[in-house]
Amino acid sequence: MPFTLDRTVTALAVSMALFHLFVASPFTLLPDLVVRGTHLLLALVIGFLVYGMKGGRVQKAIDLALIALSIICLGYLIVFHSSIVVRPPWTRDATPMELFVALGTVVVVLELTRRALGLAITGLCLIFVLYGFFGPDLRHVDFLRPLAHSGVDLNEFVDQMYFSFEGIFGVALGVSTNFIFLFVVFGALLQVIGGGDFFVNVTKAATGSTRGGPAKMAVVASALMGTMSGSSVANVATTGAITIPMMRKLGYPRNFAGAVEAVASTGGQITPPIMGAAAFLMAAILGITYQEVITAAALPAILFFSSLLVAVHWEALKHGLQPLDRSEKGATWREFKAGWTFLLPLVVIMTFLMMGYTPSLSAFWGVVATLVTPFLRRSTWVSLAVLADGLNLGARAAVTVAIACASAGIIVGIVQISGLGFRFSSLVIAFADGNLYAALFLAMIAAFIFGMGMPTTPAYIIQATLVAPALVDLGATPLSAHLFVFYYAVLGQITPPVAVAAFAAAPIAGATSTSVGWRAFALGIPAYVIPFLFVANPVLLGQGELVDLLIVLSRSAAAIVCLSIMLTGWLGGRPLAWVSRGTLLIAAALLIAPNHILSAVAVVAIVCVWSIQRSGLTLPRLKGESRD
Repeated sequence: MPFTLDRTVTALAVSMALFHLFVASPFTLLPDLVVRGTHLLLALVIGFLVYGMKGGRVQKAIDLALIALSIICLGYLIVFHSSIVVRPPWTRDATPMELFVALGTVVVVLELTRRALGLAITGLCLIFVLYGFFGPDLRHVDFLRPLAHSGVDLNEFVDQMYFSFEGIFGVALGVSTNFIFLFVVFGALLQVIGGGDFFVNVTKAATGSTRGGPAKMAVVASALMGTMSGSSVANVATTGAITIPMMRKLGYPRNFAGAVEAVASTGGQITPPIMGAAAFLMAAILGITYQEVITAAALPAILFFSSLLVAVHWEALKHGLQPLDRSEKGATWREFKAGWTFLLPLVVIMTFLMMGYTPSLSAFWGVVATLVTPFLRRSTWVSLAVLADGLNLGARAAVTVAIACASAGIIVGIVQISGLGFRFSSLVIAFADGNLYAALFLAMIAAFIFGMGMPTTPAYIIQATLVAPALVDLGATPLSAHLFVFYYAVLGQITPPVAVAAFAAAPIAGATSTSVGWRAFALGIPAYVIPFLFVANPVLLGQGELVDLLIVLSRSAAAIVCLSIMLTGWLGGRPLAWVSRGTLLIAAALLIAPNHILSAVAVVAIVCVWSIQRSGLTLPRLKGESRD
């Protein structure tokens, strides 16, 4: 029976992948509602098979009933799509059948969300649904009165969630259907044909001869893996299985080895050209091209990984760690020569994006290129079964994204119909007292709360709906505001107490989840500062003159390096005293503000710390602080 079930899931997953390739091809045009409905239907059926209840006949009967309910509810949408798209909203009461299919869709989406993504996002969806129906009663509670609204009745709820493009079948599911699915399949295919091994081998050869080579390899390899996977946990599982044991062998502490991989893998989600599902959503919400998003994200991503490389390098110096042995690292040119063809699918995607084609069509040709690439050289040939496995793995991974987008659509629908977005933005502005930086700090805290244990995609959608408008009202550019909340949705993967990327790295490193989580948080502190940098200096997002860009980039890089060295506590061949650490922290803060005088003061402070470290002058130390 398990074998039969697995074959069924595989057949459905491959069929789903082929359906999306058919839809994305330049030769096909299907109604949007039909495509989204089919996408969600296949995701639900596969999801209930993969995340089936454990037990006997009763549990299996429940699973089959949920699959049947999914087919009926989504089948209704697909069959009657032409009448649904012209159905005037909120003008008539829903029929019993319309109520059944609409509410049934909400039920199956929430149930699969609970099974696949956990209780956090499911509970949040239910809270928002209750808020929609019982919002008027909040006027009786003093501290909740600002959030009260006029109320949502059952017909309005049904219209919003099922019969419009502003609920379950809204922007989020549309992006999952049109863009995300094919990019996930592209990444899975590239990995199964050998692209993942190629990136890791080239990185190992290129960085292995430097101090702390395996840790730097983890950083660079995870950045490269970000071109194939938008999942921090998937990045940890693929690159971490190689890099973490290497780091341990070199002498890095267990928790540090796991933390490096967790932070680097999380950064893979902000690495162009494929930045994870939320980046496509950002482009759709802002009404800009995906090329603009990845162009704006390029320099912040470089700063992110530069800060991590600096921390890794200084940690290697601090512990006196040596490079990899020549026999272990391999030759860079030899590794590149053996697998350079794996770069071709990425080149195809980037070329189509640069030429102005849609991400959907670019992904389509990228997948086609990936299917062809193994057969360009005899040494990289794979069987058709391997390609089918890639389609299968990609579709299965995309199912959870589809469900996350559908459940996020429930939240967004309630926010829009109740007016919560405007009310929440007003509250943020009031608490911040009109100060943008205070609002940014509040937005960061809100991001940690909303994103705790939640996948990046729904975490971003919630914050883009509730928080980003307030930042724009206070003077942030729309792109910088959305990138700000996007960054913190990503960084939620390494933020305790629920740091899922760190939890994935912990067993590989042989350390506790708590120790890896807090070490990853500390290691990633410079990354937490980067969003403040590009909001204060939008030129970092490519919005300005070249001279201004170079000045701001230099200042930002200096701030990030200061923070990394301060956290490592090592410079000039010896430990940093607390006075020097504090000075570097202040210098980093001064460099964030777009002010030349403050920047000059920061440079003087940095030079003083460097001079003191090089001179060997002993500064006062905290009690118990090491002098070694």
